[in-house]
Amino acid sequence: MYVAFQQEGEHLILVYRSSNHGKTWSQLTTFGTNRPEGVAPRTDLERIRLLYDDSPEGLDVFFVNSNENLISMRVPLDVYDPYHTVVDIGPVLEGSFDITQNINDGRIFVTWMDGTSNGDNQYVRYSDDNGQTWNPMVNWSWSGGEKRQSLAYGPGSSDHLFWTYAGLEYASPAEITFFRLPASGGMWDIKTRLTNNVFKDYDPRVAAANVDDSGVWVLYNRDRGGHEIDIYFRYSPDAGQTWDPAEYTVSAVDGIDEYIADIKFYRGYPNQWVDMVYIKDDPLLGTDAVWTYTSTGDPSSWRGTQVVNDQDVQPWPEDVAPRIIYSPGASATGGGVVFSYLGRNGLYFDAPWVEAQYTLDITINGSGNVLSTPAGIDCTSSNITLTVTCSNDFATGESVALSATPIDGTNYTSQFIEWSGDCSGSGICVLTMDSDKSVTADFGALGIPVFALPLPSGSNIYPYFPVEAPVKNPEAGLCKPFAVGDVLGGILSLQVGLPPFSGAVDVYLGIYAPVINPDVFIVKPDLGFQLLSFGLVPWISSGWGDIDESLYGDIPVSTWPPGAYELYLLVTAAGDLNLDDYYFWMTYFVVP
Repeated sequence: MYVAFQQEGEHLILVYRSSNHGKTWSQLTTFGTNRPEGVAPRTDLERIRLLYDDSPEGLDVFFVNSNENLISMRVPLDVYDPYHTVVDIGPVLEGSFDITQNINDGRIFVTWMDGTSNGDNQYVRYSDDNGQTWNPMVNWSWSGGEKRQSLAYGPGSSDHLFWTYAGLEYASPAEITFFRLPASGGMWDIKTRLTNNVFKDYDPRVAAANVDDSGVWVLYNRDRGGHEIDIYFRYSPDAGQTWDPAEYTVSAVDGIDEYIADIKFYRGYPNQWVDMVYIKDDPLLGTDAVWTYTSTGDPSSWRGTQVVNDQDVQPWPEDVAPRIIYSPGASATGGGVVFSYLGRNGLYFDAPWVEAQYTLDITINGSGNVLSTPAGIDCTSSNITLTVTCSNDFATGESVALSATPIDGTNYTSQFIEWSGDCSGSGICVLTMDSDKSVTADFGALGIPVFALPLPSGSNIYPYFPVEAPVKNPEAGLCKPFAVGDVLGGILSLQVGLPPFSGAVDVYLGIYAPVINPDVFIVKPDLGFQLLSFGLVPWISSGWGDIDESLYGDIPVSTWPPGAYELYLLVTAAGDLNLDDYYFWMTYFVVP
């Protein structure tokens, strides 16, 4: 699945791709609107159209540049870079162009108007080489009317190109005209006037189901004045040869504007389905994007109606108006909706196969784990002084059970205290995901006071006399983290004990043994050694303290050469290589 759009205030067109039916999206490529080179970039595109080609695989993106040229941008889905073609030098009326494709042979069709605000001339052209060259089909003067036009392809015994527009050819206000042209080229073989009334009919959209000599729908807006824009359509069961005598209604609610955003058939052949998204603009209740579908089996009914948004959508300009986009192999009719919220806030995707979801946020204070059933939350904090957050999305209405399990530390026993937020008590928490939820799990320590040292600030040097076991204290200057065991009793036991820290730290260990080497031995993570002259290596990187480690077990003092040995322990904030802020503890032991 692919979508092309322009961010507000930016001159680039971004192309995004999804390979999992719209669940996640990633940027495929981007290119500037300043094509050809030297043209001033545009930040205010009102219409972008995108086609996907099967062979050779690629995308065709159409837009109007600042010189009012109609540009076709080819985006190959291989190693080649995007390239552009000027379809027409214009001046092209931006809201007038539309594109479609013969999915059997890859031929691309484009229509547009040029000239004044109402258009002087109309064109239809086609390309058989992925937009590099364009051949004429229609080139005639325009009688005036609404500039928006629509193209659609329909397969059959003779492939068809369907074309509609709203003009003044018959009467004023504008009426809808339908043409059928051979997709192989040449002039139209059917021309039909579809509307005849006192109100303005405009913005026609044509679609044909992807079956041979299919039914054809032409939808259009009718403006009855005030908030009375409605959606109607005509239907032909035989590729435009005859038309049902009745005019059908999609939506015509008094006091509400409804107007078409997009309509497309499903690419998979054969397939009778056609999808549409329209705007429902209620002055009291807001602006919705409404997805619906029909089929040749019941062509006068639009079914499965769904509102895809949960706040006001952005209906205009058309580069952010809701668009139908297809996902091959997806369930339902394969069509979803790309849309933006009011104020052009982000770009979103929804489809019949996408379940509505709500977010569950979890906060853990202390040392413990929170696990969800069904799976989705497995959140762990292994430090009694830390706060950890996790989140996951669950389907609307889904029941989610949360369990809390304490995790003991080396010098404390953890216990679960209680839930807060959208849960309470201390038992299993059961939630119904009918909205976004937030839950906090509080764990505490039993038996001892728990504290955390702040991250070091400035130079802090703490020499101390040898100790047999590490000493932890809320004050860094009273900590004695590097211990030596019972040296006087003949056993050296190098031990490290550090309390928790308020943030991530790097811990360095050093042993200065001048009777062995004038350099300092740095203890590496694998407990091997590296000389300080070869650089500092942290023993622990990005740790949080709460350390109780024995380095090499019990070592007979008699195996060491006689002399004085110094032990160093340095703590910095994680990643601080400048060593401007640190704790530096130093002690010693003597081998007689």
